[in-house]
Amino acid sequence: MQFDINNKEHRNRLACETAFYVMNKGYREAKKFVDIPVDFVTEGGFELGKIWDALSEQFRQGRLSDDSIRFLLGLKKQFFDSPKKDLEKWMDRAQEAQGYYKKHGTLSMPNTQKFSNGMSMFQWVHHQKALYKRGELSQYQKKRLEEMGIQWIKPKRAVGWDEAYQYAKEFYNENGHLFVDRGHIVHGGFDLGRWIQKQRDMYLGISQYSLSDEQIEMLEDIGMFWEDIELAKWDWFVGLLRECIRKTKKPFVISKNYRYKNYALGEQVNKVILQYGEGRLTGMQEKDLRDAGFKFSRVIK
Repeated sequence: MQFDINNKEHRNRLACETAFYVMNKGYREAKKFVDIPVDFVTEGGFELGKIWDALSEQFRQGRLSDDSIRFLLGLKKQFFDSPKKDLEKWMDRAQEAQGYYKKHGTLSMPNTQKFSNGMSMFQWVHHQKALYKRGELSQYQKKRLEEMGIQWIKPKRAVGWDEAYQYAKEFYNENGHLFVDRGHIVHGGFDLGRWIQKQRDMYLGISQYSLSDEQIEMLEDIGMFWEDIELAKWDWFVGLLRECIRKTKKPFVISKNYRYKNYALGEQVNKVILQYGEGRLTGMQEKDLRDAGFKFSRVIK
């Protein structure tokens, strides 16, 4: 017969045949889910296994109603790989969340919003978004949540090389260098620090991708250093400090927020003074600074 879960007579037959199967197989644990082989046929010719399997497929496709799912849960049908995932509890919470949506027209809610049992509805909704992002929601759950207006976390927009280069150029124009810390995020949520590191990896041949000669030249035009970054940072700072000392004649009558060529020179000078006082400068670094005209006896304001 063509089984229809919405047909009352078909439901009753399914319930009776399932109950007989459970009794015949000796299921004793009250909470144990029923597992029926797909090729199992009753003595009366009822293809219980195929029907059981077809209902699982309908669930995966999001074609079962809440009423049908609850009916099948009552027959101890399992819809997830793990019995730890309690679908009935999930449905109860979805129903309450839907009530909130019907009342307010949105699932955006204060973080104090709770379910009737005292649990946080706010956290539950956000947890569903996290599950969606990890691909851990069934088709039924996604459809159910979308019907109540949930807004999924959208994947980050891919940023092309030219656009990323513009972010790097803006950083250079604002800071006077391209020494970008790892994890430095610019507007739009773009991880510029990670992108800069990827460019170095490509240049050094430790990436499956590579840079064109034009891209290398473009990056070098905005202050890109490829190797020995810490040494490059130091040499660049000393060179800029030497230039500042020669031009201003009074390099230490400056505040900590003093900028030279868009570089936070005052802040870096202050760090060097602290390092000197704590004995953390190497002999070579002290020599570089003295040769540049730096006076360790002076204190920056």
